[in-house]
Amino acid sequence: MKVLLVATNRERSPYPVAPLGVLCVAAAAHAAGHEVVLLDLGLAPAPQRALRQALEAGAYQAVAFGIRNLDNCWAFAPRVYFDEVRELADTVRRCFKGPLILGGSGFSVAPHGWMRRLEADCGVIGEGERAFPQVLARLEAGQCLEGIEGVITAPTTAGQASVVPTRAIDPLGELPLPAHELCGYAAYVRRGGFVGVQTKRGCPFGCVYCIYPQLEGRRYRLRPPEAVAEEIEKVALRSSLRHFFFVDSVFNDPRSHALAICAALGRRRLPVSWEAFCNPVGFDLELARAMAHAGCIGVEFGLDVATPRMLGALGKPFGQQEIRSALQAARAARLPFVVYLLFGGPGETWEDVQETQTFLAGCAPANGVFASFGIRVYEGTPLAIIAAREGQVSPDHDLFEPAYYLSPGLSERTEQNLDRIARRCPEWTSPADWRKPVVRLGQKVSVWLRVRPQWKYIRGYGQYMRR
Repeated sequence: MKVLLVATNRERSPYPVAPLGVLCVAAAAHAAGHEVVLLDLGLAPAPQRALRQALEAGAYQAVAFGIRNLDNCWAFAPRVYFDEVRELADTVRRCFKGPLILGGSGFSVAPHGWMRRLEADCGVIGEGERAFPQVLARLEAGQCLEGIEGVITAPTTAGQASVVPTRAIDPLGELPLPAHELCGYAAYVRRGGFVGVQTKRGCPFGCVYCIYPQLEGRRYRLRPPEAVAEEIEKVALRSSLRHFFFVDSVFNDPRSHALAICAALGRRRLPVSWEAFCNPVGFDLELARAMAHAGCIGVEFGLDVATPRMLGALGKPFGQQEIRSALQAARAARLPFVVYLLFGGPGETWEDVQETQTFLAGCAPANGVFASFGIRVYEGTPLAIIAAREGQVSPDHDLFEPAYYLSPGLSERTEQNLDRIARRCPEWTSPADWRKPVVRLGQKVSVWLRVRPQWKYIRGYGQYMRR
């Protein structure tokens, strides 16, 4: 079957992200014998025209959308992506008479909402490497789509669309490598982007707001370390690309697997650099040095909070001692690192924010601290229950539309107060900074000068440029 696979994500802040999920699905469909044409709209100057021209040029039997995000999750500057996708769907309906299939992580967090609003023929929830080729095979044979695991079909006149729960794909090493050859990575890299690579799927942690366990399951499924290194080597040798990002929810856990990945990369001595998301669990000096030796040039620590009370309130799997050890290990290994903070969780106050700043100042100096506020509430998370119980969202609120949790203790002059606290430390930035033209200009200059990580000199901004 010939299918047009459309990567719909067009968000470019802080840098454009290449469509790794779409490339994974494309590879699986191709391996199953289907003809896949990728239309990546991420950097397209005129996406509607590009889609229309693609539909007119190819005799496709199906069109599939890869939807990466529902919205940008920024309470201080919310942006919803639905209208962009709806306009693309309208173009498909005008120019194409075949089935429209939806998928991707942005679709999977609210599949009923997408199906109801776009009137698509079906959607793939969660991992698509197994379900998507089955959908194409059934469509090609003119068979019903009911009963395929992880596939949601159009709503009936009786109401809710039907869906069969999916099972996680355990042997990730048996999946074909993502179809990296289909992506114009060079344009992404020129704009500060990366080649994305997964080393595992799943997340066993219990953060109250997080949807990773819903999307990937609550247990790790690990890729063979040599397969990860081989993937990076093939991309680097074929395309001369040098910048990679491990897009796992957490790269460094399990620690033994992260060490094995570093060892596999170290043995190959590839001329590449990479960055990764990490948390403090098991992050010690041995691991930090192994990462640096294997080509790591930056670590992004997603702490969100750092006081004992708020670590417990958000269900974090680490404490202050783990945070201190991890940050000190990164500094000792000369690994640049940045810390992400997300304030406004249940019961949080300005005293907690100031305590967080004091604690981090006593750990190890970060290259940057990004301090934000307001936590996106998603269906099926503990935070959704908390928000409904406290009246922050109504019990019947359709969380397809963005809703944010913000503790009453931070509800007054939130952005101004957070900015006031951030100004006390040069490495801290807040949403008030991110709105400034000088910051946007600095980001463009960093991209032009090929500074990596982009946040490497945040401290310099705080010392010399913030007014």
